Amino acid sequence: YAEPEVVKKKKVRSKNKCKRVGKLKAGEKLSIVFFLNGPVGVNRNEFTRYLGKLVTDNTICPVRVHSWGEMGNDVEDHLWAAVKEKFTNPEMEAYRGHIFKKMVKAWTNYRSDLNLKYVKPCQSLEDAIENVPCGIQKDDWEWLVTEHYLTEEFKKISVRNANNRAQGSMPCHLGSMSIGELTYQMTDKEGNMPSFTKVFSCSRQKGGAIDPKSARKEAELIETMHQNPGINGLDLVEKCFGPQKHGGILGYGSGITPKDLRTPRNEKNPEVEAQLQRSEEEKAALEEKNGALEAEKAVIAAEKEALFHRLNNMESNYMVELRSLREMVMLQQTTWSSLHRPHDNHNQYI
Repeated sequence: YAEPEVVKKKKVRSKNKCKRVGKLKAGEKLSIVFFLNGPVGVNRNEFTRYLGKLVTDNTICPVRVHSWGEMGNDVEDHLWAAVKEKFTNPEMEAYRGHIFKKMVKAWTNYRSDLNLKYVKPCQSLEDAIENVPCGIQKDDWEWLVTEHYLTEEFKKISVRNANNRAQGSMPCHLGSMSIGELTYQMTDKEGNMPSFTKVFSCSRQKGGAIDPKSARKEAELIETMHQNPGINGLDLVEKCFGPQKHGGILGYGSGITPKDLRTPRNEKNPEVEAQLQRSEEEKAALEEKNGALEAEKAVIAAEKEALFHRLNNMESNYMVELRSLREMVMLQQTTWSSLHRPHDNHNQYI
């Protein structure tokens, strides 16, 4: 008699219940810390899980929408009130945009998981419609399947996103830990953050080792930093990985965008201001020098004009004197000739 083979059930994460947040008393809140525009610290997991619970609650977020932009301001106001009811931070309002960015990402992942688990395995449209997930009304699920998941536009976007994910040959191996949390833990007591190269290396390690392609990219990062001391983090990333899109920067996590690392137009950069000051001073010195040269040029032109007139006068006087001298010589020659000419009377008596 052969004993039946025991198949180990794959261990998966249970449903997000947010027990700690749910046990909070009225008026009690959890303190949350933000670093690099993202939640970090002891309450980070509770915060991110609570955001995920909110956006998957179909009594708050409607099912019959194609994108987050169709939610409306009322839904966002409801979500924000729910977040502030359970968590607190002195600058909570300043991080509202970044918090909603995480909620949008969680909502997008939730909708993607619904398609992956409840639509793609089905062999027909009827099976997909009957395979209703828990927590969703059947008529809402039918709309979501027929009007969203099975449309040509959604299929096109899904294929494009799958191809983009397949191109990621240097995956991050931090698991549920964010890059912001890793950077926060590696920052010393004086507030000195680790270098981008160190964070990149730590986030790409798996089992204490880094894959060959990530190792080559790490060496390229180090060489670029040696060749360009003091290089900006964004410039370093773009030199080694190419231009970064507006949505995020490789190696910085989802909380940081290129706009955050570039100097805002309305904010003065000390180095740029010093360079501008030097340029203005050099410009003023050149203008002063040009003014002096123009004045000197004018003096030279006046002297040249006076000399020209003087030469003309000298030439005129010379011609007058020469004419007078010529006339005098001619007069003397005429007088001499008349004195030495033979007289006719003398010749008569010879």
